[in-house]
Amino acid sequence: MRVDVSAVVVSHRSAREALECVKSLRRAFREDGIAGEVIVVDCDSGADQVRLLETAGADLVLPLGENRGYAGGLNAGLATARSFRILLSNADVVFRTGSVVPLLECLDDPAVGVAAPLAFWDPSDRVRLPPGWAPGFLSDFAQLSAGRRLPREELRFASFARETLRLWEHGGDARHLTGAALAVRRDVFDRIGRFDERFPFEYEETEWEDRVLARKLLLRFVPRARVHHLWGASAVANPDTPARRAESRRIYWRRRYGRLGKAILDWASSRGRAPGFPRIAQPHLPARQGAWVAISTNPSLLPFAGAPLEQDFVLPEEIIARFPRAPLYLRVFRASDGRPLQTMVWEKE
Repeated sequence: MRVDVSAVVVSHRSAREALECVKSLRRAFREDGIAGEVIVVDCDSGADQVRLLETAGADLVLPLGENRGYAGGLNAGLATARSFRILLSNADVVFRTGSVVPLLECLDDPAVGVAAPLAFWDPSDRVRLPPGWAPGFLSDFAQLSAGRRLPREELRFASFARETLRLWEHGGDARHLTGAALAVRRDVFDRIGRFDERFPFEYEETEWEDRVLARKLLLRFVPRARVHHLWGASAVANPDTPARRAESRRIYWRRRYGRLGKAILDWASSRGRAPGFPRIAQPHLPARQGAWVAISTNPSLLPFAGAPLEQDFVLPEEIIARFPRAPLYLRVFRASDGRPLQTMVWEKE
């Protein structure tokens, strides 16, 4: 039987989210006339989670005896996938009807190594999640050093904002793609290898995309393909996430920037301070024509989720419910040039 695409969904203590992900993939395949298979990989979540996953309607549920992380889960799924086109997904992604075809069409271009959809943070598709965050020593240092040189930081933000709006609105080639949902041809893995399982949480797709770019293949952002990503849901459900994230960051910094570069970034991280932005009682903003709101957990606002301010903005309850008790920074900026107009901070009680 022909298989147009193999979807690999990785779950760790996210069985309920994975059920919705599989359901959305089945619906997208059916309504778009795609002969697709769905492989769900569980990373040692326990027997109860596996039993629930077995009701999802996937072609294969592959339980792993250890938590090999997102990288290991993807690699395990890839080993069983039958198609030459692979769709890689977190468990907490819901695919819209019409989201898969544009990604597969993009892969028809041999110059493209990876394609990613536009992800929305809320089910009403207003708040857009960042296309990605391109690593680099200076950009990483800037992200960790917020509040020291505000005029320079605002210029850096404006440049990033212009690039982000370009990708959200028009798509095109990017310097990094978020790994929550990616479409890849099998020959790309044959050329550059699979994901490095030494990264326990995050940075696995960053390091892998570094290798994609090194082979002169393109990373393509495709806004016609749209998904809903319950960003933060899986991380909040797993108490070991902060430690695993810190370990991945340590490995990546050391590998990319060397001992000295890592030491400098560690120093910047330890001395970070939040700028004195005014606090707001509720995450509500009035409409402002020609402006957007940037939303980030990082005081540098790099990277950021965003929404147009054509009408009053209220942070959706679905996001607030999943959000931890931590500062959330909101910045109003001008769409024409990315210039910051106002920055505030809100914290969930």
